[in-house]
Amino acid sequence: MRPRSDLLIAPVYLLIFLLCAALVVPAATTWVRSDVDAVVGTLLLSGQCLLVYYVARLTERPPRVVPIVAACVLNGLVMAFVGIAVPLQVLAADGEQIKATVAVVYDGSSNDPVYDLTADGIPLEGRLGAWPGGGSGEVGDEVLVVQDPDGTADPRLPDELAQAQKDNPAPLIPPALGIVALLCLAAVWPSRRRAASAAKTRVSTSRF
Repeated sequence: MRPRSDLLIAPVYLLIFLLCAALVVPAATTWVRSDVDAVVGTLLLSGQCLLVYYVARLTERPPRVVPIVAACVLNGLVMAFVGIAVPLQVLAADGEQIKATVAVVYDGSSNDPVYDLTADGIPLEGRLGAWPGGGSGEVGDEVLVVQDPDGTADPRLPDELAQAQKDNPAPLIPPALGIVALLCLAAVWPSRRRAASAAKTRVSTSRF
C-alpha cells in the first residue's frame, strides 16, 4: 500500500519537470548558438531523467513506472515546444523588419548554411538559418529579415516567420503541463486494491 504521504512526492517530480522546461528558455535565445541547440536540449532531457531517477531512489516506495516514464516523455515534448515558442514570441512582440547584409557564411557539410549578418555595418546577434527561395547566400548579399532589436532571438526570414507563427506550439504548453502534473500524481497515488489488501492483512494479524 502507498500511504497518503507519498502524494507529497508528486510536487517534487513536477518541480523537476518545470525546472527543466524553464531552463530551455535561455537555451532557445541567442545565448546558445542555434547549431548546438540540439546538444543542449539532449543534456537537459538527460538531466531531467537523472533527477527523476535520483528522487525515485531516495523515496521508500518508488513511483509507478508507466506514469513517471510517460511524464518524462511528455515533458520532453514540452521542452521542445518551449524551444520553438520562445523565439517566435520574442519576434512577434518586438521584431522589426530590416535589410541585412551577409557577413559570414557557415556552410555545414550535412546541414543548410547559416549566416552572420550585419545592418549598417553593425553585426546582428544570432544567425540566420535559411535563405529566400531555399537557395544559399554569399558574403555581401542582402536579405530582408525580421530581427529582435535586443538580440534575444535569431533573425528570421519574414515568410518563414509568418509560417512558423501559424504553427506556434505555445497554446499546447499549458495543457501539456497539466497532463504532466496528473501523471506525477498517478505515479504516487495510493492504490485502493493495495490499501484494501493491506487492511485485510492488518485485521488478520490483529486476530492472532
